[in-house]
Amino acid sequence: MSKNLKINYLYTVFLLIFFFQCNTFVDNSPPIELTEIIEFEYAKGLSMYRTSEGVVITISNPITNEILDHFLVTDNETSKLSSIKVIQKPFKSVLAYSSTYISFMDAIEEASKITGVTYSKGISNPIIKKRINKGLAKDMGSDQSPDKELIISLKPDLAMIYPSNGNHNWFSSFDIPTIKNLEYLEIHPLAQAEWIKLYGVLFNKETEANKVFKAIKENYISAKNYNNSSNKKPVVLCGELFDGTWTLPGGKSFTSQLIKDAGGIYFLENDSTSGSKKLDFEYILEKDSIIDYWLLLSYSQSPITISYLKQNKPRYTYLSVFEPSKIGVCNTATSPYFEKGILEPHVLLNEIKTLIHGVYKRDTSIYFKPISNE
Repeated sequence: MSKNLKINYLYTVFLLIFFFQCNTFVDNSPPIELTEIIEFEYAKGLSMYRTSEGVVITISNPITNEILDHFLVTDNETSKLSSIKVIQKPFKSVLAYSSTYISFMDAIEEASKITGVTYSKGISNPIIKKRINKGLAKDMGSDQSPDKELIISLKPDLAMIYPSNGNHNWFSSFDIPTIKNLEYLEIHPLAQAEWIKLYGVLFNKETEANKVFKAIKENYISAKNYNNSSNKKPVVLCGELFDGTWTLPGGKSFTSQLIKDAGGIYFLENDSTSGSKKLDFEYILEKDSIIDYWLLLSYSQSPITISYLKQNKPRYTYLSVFEPSKIGVCNTATSPYFEKGILEPHVLLNEIKTLIHGVYKRDTSIYFKPISNE
């Protein structure tokens, strides 16, 4: 267990003891018992404790350790732990602010409870698309400025939200409980996938959630342990030109970990940041000689081909890596990268290995596909 996770455990245990002690003065009923600490192998932003009242969950920023949500999930209509936010199960109507939450719920067969989504045009999940077509799920609009009247009319039991997108305090005025999700800040791919355990607790599907994560973990470790006959570790560039600046993930990020586990070296491996970086294109050109491959993650309504890039981003042609055999392209307009990728890190890992080591045939790729030479 990491030092930071231990600190979160101790902090929450302290809070529990405080709340337990406060409540023992209210009545003479049996004290609340802390029965189990739910362990996490990779996720650093989640802490969960099983008590006689339900499961106490703490959600914190996995990078800064700032606690952003703290609540009890219970089946009981009333709780002695009234000093913290109480979220009552079961849920019949759930708002999913991100398509990632759809994938988590779908993995444990709970997607049919989603009644509200944002940016429905970008959702590929067949269950949700069918529900939208039948009017069983509604498009709430933008996650930053959703249609509040529509949300209120849906009378949801729970809203799964991003903490950074707008002010969500208004939910409490209508007795709509919220849970702030921070899985996207986890650095390790298996840490992001392990957040499915939160959904297991929420929907009484802990066994199913643990089974899903176990399979993901085994597949990922198996892919990581692939024995490359060559000792060469190719240098992999990520990102794209956006508004004249090269934008790419920091050196301590989900993507950099994938590249490392695939047997490559990330272009910014010595960088210590986890967020997005912006670099001058001239800097990329200066380092051009060390770059072996390029993972291009971009959004385009048009097919991303060599010709398309030459026409729309002509400066790419100055890169020696600008050739089909060196590029893996993921068009997020047509790929479920941001929807399903979080639960398929082993697939992403294998596709990166395919690009930089030629392990499998590239035409089977789901996310980072070969780029057309047209």
